[in-house]
Amino acid sequence: MKPLLVLAAFPVVLMGWASCSHSGTGHAALPDPRAVDKSVPEYKNPFHPSTYAHFVARKDYRKTYDVYKDDTLLNRQPKKSRKIFVCLDEQRGQYLVDGLVAMDFPLSSGVKAYPTKTGDYTVISKKEDHASNLYGKMYDAEGKCINYNAESTDPIPEGGRFDGSPMPYWQRLTNAGLGLHVGKVRRHPVSHGCVRLPRNVAEILYRQTSIGTPVTIQKTPLPVPEAQKIPPAQQQESEGHKQ
Repeated sequence: MKPLLVLAAFPVVLMGWASCSHSGTGHAALPDPRAVDKSVPEYKNPFHPSTYAHFVARKDYRKTYDVYKDDTLLNRQPKKSRKIFVCLDEQRGQYLVDGLVAMDFPLSSGVKAYPTKTGDYTVISKKEDHASNLYGKMYDAEGKCINYNAESTDPIPEGGRFDGSPMPYWQRLTNAGLGLHVGKVRRHPVSHGCVRLPRNVAEILYRQTSIGTPVTIQKTPLPVPEAQKIPPAQQQESEGHKQ
């Protein structure tokens, strides 16, 4: 994976990361960034570059591997609420802090034969260095891999072994094997049912969450919070007019 770099200055997208900061809420409702027509050749993103809405309104949003990250929210203490949201249709996820998107990232869910089940879950266990007990590779007695997509129930050749696939930064959601972990991410489903994440994303989520953190998996996307459609200066000005 190529190295990632975050600039602490004006919000930018660089080497796969988009970084942003904000404050305050309270403003007139703005259009849904997903509803704007991006098909026209002369399309221009209507949202300010410092906003999360601008990231979602990007023409390549559904295809990009870029990660949106708001350090202000990630570093907020205390956090009143934390939640992970997985959208199967977009193959992207969001990490919410106090109802605002702190991260938006690419992911890969289960293929058609092993679909990721929708529902409301919580993190029930965590393990930084985990390996699957269901899927992995099969080796013969000489140590040669004879099946790169083996299941633990497959016959093991005499003298051979089954090695479960590495799943770093594992966050278990069910006892049936559903969870979040580091894995190869494409812009389409590729897993056996789990939610695969880029390593840097999985590591941050692992550090941010705890046992009991809610996780929602559904087909449709999460609406962009109104407070993240306008830049910080306008948010503060709006709050000032209210006082």
